[in-house]
Amino acid sequence: MGVALLVLVAFWLHHLLGKYHWRDILERVQAISNTKLLRAAFFTCAGYGCLTLYDALAVRFAGARVPYPRVALISFMGYAIGHNVGFNSISGGAVRYRAYTALGLSAKQIATIIAFGTLTFFLGASVLLGVSLLSNAGMSGSVLHVNAWLARVAGGFLLVAVGAYLWLVCTRHAPLKFRKIVIPVPKPRVAFAQIGISCVDMLCATSVLYVLLPREAALGFFAFAGVYLLALAAGAISNVPGGIGVFEFVLLLLMPSVPEDRLLGALIAYRAIYYFTPFFIALVLLGAHEVWIHRAPVVRLGRVARAFLTAVTPQAIAIAVFLAGAVLLFSGATPGLGDRLALLRNFVPLSVLELSHLLGSVVGVGLLIIAHGLYRRLHTAWWITIWLLCAGILLSLLKGFDYEEATILAMVVIMLASARSRFRRRASLIEQHFSTAWVAAFFLVLAMAAWLVLFAYRHLPYDNELWWQFAFQASAPRSLRASLLAVMIGAAYGLWRVLRPAPPRFSAPKRADLERVAELIDKGEDTTANLALLGDKNLLFNKDRTACIMFQTSGNSWVAMGDPIGPPELGEDLAWEFLEDCDGMAVSPVFYQVTPERLPLYVDLGLTLSKLGEEARVPLESFSLEGAARADLRQAHRRAGRDGATFEMIGRGSVAATLPQLRAVSDAWLAAKNATEKRFSLGFFDERYITHFDVGVVRHQGAVVAFANLWRGGSTELSVDLMRYNDLAPKGVVDYMLIECMLWGKAQGFHWFNLGMAPLSGLEEHALAPTWHKLGRIVQRYGETFYNFGGLRKFKEKFDPVWRPRYLAAPDGLAMAGALLDVTALISGGVRNVLRK
Repeated sequence: MGVALLVLVAFWLHHLLGKYHWRDILERVQAISNTKLLRAAFFTCAGYGCLTLYDALAVRFAGARVPYPRVALISFMGYAIGHNVGFNSISGGAVRYRAYTALGLSAKQIATIIAFGTLTFFLGASVLLGVSLLSNAGMSGSVLHVNAWLARVAGGFLLVAVGAYLWLVCTRHAPLKFRKIVIPVPKPRVAFAQIGISCVDMLCATSVLYVLLPREAALGFFAFAGVYLLALAAGAISNVPGGIGVFEFVLLLLMPSVPEDRLLGALIAYRAIYYFTPFFIALVLLGAHEVWIHRAPVVRLGRVARAFLTAVTPQAIAIAVFLAGAVLLFSGATPGLGDRLALLRNFVPLSVLELSHLLGSVVGVGLLIIAHGLYRRLHTAWWITIWLLCAGILLSLLKGFDYEEATILAMVVIMLASARSRFRRRASLIEQHFSTAWVAAFFLVLAMAAWLVLFAYRHLPYDNELWWQFAFQASAPRSLRASLLAVMIGAAYGLWRVLRPAPPRFSAPKRADLERVAELIDKGEDTTANLALLGDKNLLFNKDRTACIMFQTSGNSWVAMGDPIGPPELGEDLAWEFLEDCDGMAVSPVFYQVTPERLPLYVDLGLTLSKLGEEARVPLESFSLEGAARADLRQAHRRAGRDGATFEMIGRGSVAATLPQLRAVSDAWLAAKNATEKRFSLGFFDERYITHFDVGVVRHQGAVVAFANLWRGGSTELSVDLMRYNDLAPKGVVDYMLIECMLWGKAQGFHWFNLGMAPLSGLEEHALAPTWHKLGRIVQRYGETFYNFGGLRKFKEKFDPVWRPRYLAAPDGLAMAGALLDVTALISGGVRNVLRK
C-alpha cells in the first residue's frame, strides 16, 4: 500500500508540477534569504533538542539510569534516522535497541522507551492539532475543504482523548493489565511533561517550515500548524520513508493559494534542513559509535596499518619526491596561465620571473636525483630534499603563481618532516649506486618534459630568436630554456657518474686494519667477529672506521661472515654500502651465519633468510659439575685427572712461547683425521692468528697434548675455536678441556660459553615446512658419511646448552642455491675439497 500510494502521489505531483522545470524550482530555493535559512536551522536544533528529552523521560520511566549526553546522542540518531527511513518506532527503535543494549538495558526496558516516545509524540500532536481545529475552525474548514463544525468535532475529539489520558494517570497508580501484558502508568507530572515537551517539539518543527514559506502563504501560525500536522500524519500513515512525496502532496493540496513552485522550493529547503542534514550527521555519529563499540579490532587494524606504513614510509616518500620533481619539470615545460602572469606583472620583476622558471627546473632535476637517497633512508638526503622542496614552493609561486603545484610540494614537505626519524643512515650520498629502473625513470621524465615543450607549442613555428626573447607572456622561450637546462644538468650528472674514478679494488688487510678490527671486536658481543683476525678476508670499513664487514669472494658471490662488526646503527648503513658494491660488480650479496637479533636488517636489504642450524651456548652462571644431571661430565673430568691430565690457561700475551708445541699438536691432529684446514667460517692454525687469543692447554707428563683457543665477545661470551689433540692425550680429553675452559670463563665473569654450530640442526619436520628445511633433513639423514651431523648435536647436548639459530641471508631463487655452493666452496678451501673431511 505504501508503494502504491507513493506511485500515485508521484504521478499526481508530476501532473501538478509538469509546467515547471527543475531549474525554476531550484531558483525558488536559492531565492530564500539567509535570514530565513538561519531561523530554520535554529528551530531545527531546538526541535531535535526537545526530541532528546523524549528519551530522557522514557529512560527514567523505564527504570534505567543513563547519563543525559549518552541519551541525547542515542535519541538524536534514532529520530534523525527514523524521520528519513520511515516506520519511526521500528527504524529508530532498532538504533535504540543497538545502542541501549550496549549500555546494559534489557529488551523490556528498551521496548518501554520506544513505546513511551511514540505516545509522547501523539500526545503533543493531538493537543496542537485539536487546539488549531477549535480556535480556527472556519479557516481550518476552508483549508481542509470540510464544514467548520466537523473541524470543531475533530479538534474536540483529539483534546478529549488527551484529557482522558491525563484523567487516567491522575486517578490510577496501578499498572494496566491485559492478559499477560502489563502496562505501567506514568505519574501525572511525567504525563504533563510529555505533553509540554511534545508540544514544544511540534511547534519547533512547524516553525522550521513556517519561516521558509513565501509571502503568498497568508496563514496564521496556528492555522498552519493544523495543516502541517495533517500532512505529517498523512506521511506517517503512508509508511513511505520520511513521508516524502505524501507530505508535500498534502501541503500542496491544502494550500492552493500559494504558488506551487514557491511552496515546493520552501519544502525542498525544509527537507534539506530538517531531514537530510540531521540524517547525514546521525549516520556519521552512528558509524563512529559502532567503531567505538568495536574499537578493539579497529585498534588492532590500526596497529597493523601503522606497522605497514612505518615499513613503507621511506619508499613511499621517495616516490612522492620523485613525482614532485617530475611536476616541477612538467610545469616548466608548459605555458603559464595568462591571468596569473598578468597578476604577477604588478609584483614580480621580469628578471625574477625568468630566473624562477629556470631554477624551478633545476630543483626538479635535483629532486629526481636526491629521491634515490631518500629511498635508501639517508640522513643527508632528507635535509637536502627539505631545502629543495621549500625552494620549489617559492619558485612555483614566483614563476607563475602555481599555487596548486606549491600545495603538492608543501604536502610532500609535511610527509617528509613527519617521518624524519626514519632517515638516519649516514652512508655517503655521492657514492650511492642507482638501479637500472631508477636511471630509466629519470631519463624518461626528462624525455617527457622535452616532449611536452614540443606538444604545448606545436602551433608556434620554431625560430632561433625564441631563445633570446624575454617577456611576461613569452612562455615558449622560457619553457625552451628551462627544458634545455634540465637536460644539460641530467646529462652532466650522468656523464660525471660514468667518468668518475672507479673505487679501489679490495686488497689483503693491513696490520692497521687488523688492529682496528681487534678494537671493534673487544667492544662487541659476537665472538664470530674474531674470524676477521685471520687476515684472509677483505675488510670493508665505513668512512669513520667505526664499523666493518669481513667478506670473501667465491664464484658469483660476495660472502660476508656473520653480522657487521660494530654498533648496529652503523652496521646497517655499512650493509647497504656492501649491497651497492655487490650490485655494482654484478655479484650476489650473501651474509653467512647471521644472528636472530639482526634479521630485520637483512629483510630490509631484500634478502631471503634460510636457517643453517643452531649453535650451542652454555649459560656459565648456572654451569657446574654438581648434581645428577652432570654425572657423566663429572666422571669424564675425574677420569682425565686420574690419567695425569692437567689444565692451564695461557693468556694471549704469553702464547708465543708455546707455539711450537701447539703447532706439533695441530699437525698430528690433522694427520690423524686425514683432514685439511677449513676456511672462512672456521679458524685455522696460524701463528700470528693464535697469538690474538687465550689458549687453554692440557698437559700430560709435562708435554702439551691438547689445546683450544678461545674467542672473546667483549666481556659477555667465550667461544671455542680450534680444539685439537694428539695420540698421547688421555681418553676424554675433549670433555676435560671444555669443562676446564667453562669453569675458567665462569670465574672470569663471562655469561656464555659458545660451543659452536650444529649444522642443519633445528630444521622443521612438518609437512608444510619450507623446501630448504626438507632438503636439509634429507642431507642430515643421508650425509653422515661426510659429516657427523647427529653425533655433533648429541655431543654438545650433554652440556645442557641453550640453542640459538643462525641464518643465511641471500637473494631468492637460483641465487640462493648458488650462494650455498659458493659458501661451501669457501669453507672447504675450494670446490675439490667439498667432499673431503
